[in-house]
Amino acid sequence: MSAHPRIALHPMGAEPLRQALADVRAPHLPQSQMSDHYATGNRALHDALQAKVAHLVEALGPQLRMPRPHWHGARADVLALDLAFVEHPRQPFELAWVEIQAFTSMLPTFHTLHQAQRRLHRLDRHWLPHDPVPHGSDWVGHLRCWVAPKPATVLIEDRPRQRPTWPDLDAARHWWQVAVHDWSELLPAHGLLYHPGTARHFGHVWNRLILSDLDRFDRRRAEGTLMAADRVSWHSHPAWYEGIHKGSLADVVLAEHEACHWVEASPLCANGWQAADRWVAKAVGGHSGSGLLLAPTAEQLAALPTPRQWIVQNRFRQTPIGAHPQTGQPLFGEVRCMLGLADDRPPWVMAWILRLSTNGIATLTGRQTVPGEGMTMLYFDRSAA
Repeated sequence: MSAHPRIALHPMGAEPLRQALADVRAPHLPQSQMSDHYATGNRALHDALQAKVAHLVEALGPQLRMPRPHWHGARADVLALDLAFVEHPRQPFELAWVEIQAFTSMLPTFHTLHQAQRRLHRLDRHWLPHDPVPHGSDWVGHLRCWVAPKPATVLIEDRPRQRPTWPDLDAARHWWQVAVHDWSELLPAHGLLYHPGTARHFGHVWNRLILSDLDRFDRRRAEGTLMAADRVSWHSHPAWYEGIHKGSLADVVLAEHEACHWVEASPLCANGWQAADRWVAKAVGGHSGSGLLLAPTAEQLAALPTPRQWIVQNRFRQTPIGAHPQTGQPLFGEVRCMLGLADDRPPWVMAWILRLSTNGIATLTGRQTVPGEGMTMLYFDRSAA
């Protein structure tokens, strides 16, 4: 057993994966965004990931428990946590925080892809890309009590069918039988949300709407509608996207290689913005590759709005974790941990998602991928769990 964290990539082939995805009989997923590999990690990697996540959750404890005022049902129940594999002088790699956010994404796609991969790689049932679920339950059923506990559950988004994420939203309809609607189609009625077109009342909301993406008028209208539905329960409450966000990393003590600061409190600011290109700047509200300065100049950093609108992170060097067997191109990786939070249990990992790329940029929105790139699963042997 290796004392160092290790990860192994296993090719499945694009055509076998295409056929396996078809055999699952779930909604279509764009295969250009799916990797033709899966990955297995050793116990040391699992322990290292768990330690990073536990440290972050403990450090964010006061923020996670802070009430979000004036909005019924607002509580933190999910974190999306991204880590990269970066260079280490004495180990195969080191883990570094990339960003954190409080939203649910890719879980339906994750399960569809997992079912397809299970048909191909034939790992023992104890190899899981998530924490074990209680005996007698399956992953979909276990998550149902969290994402869609009521028969009348609506998943809301802004113009859902026009988004690149529509296949993921459609897969949510398939696995959890939820309705998917544009937020603007819903009306508050007797404390619930009502859809005039289907004459349905909804008592639970699975939120995928990011309020800061809306213009000022639509945001006020959306908040007014959703706040008036004061009898609904929530998963991924919209108030928490701005309560816990990538800027929250700046409030956590981190290792030197992943150091993160508010731009106005950074060593760069104190030193007259020297060596600015050794850092990366990120807008707090940015996502899917937006609000990102990979090689900022001193002038750009000095002009960023403050306070607490932008962060700077130490610019680390990712290290390849494998190479594609056909192209020979190196593959870099980021792990997304989808972490569930509940009052009656410790935080639980719903998904270990691995995003592979040939250039170290994990976001796949709006672009085609090359062999090996895309989303896949990271499996661990949980037989002893």
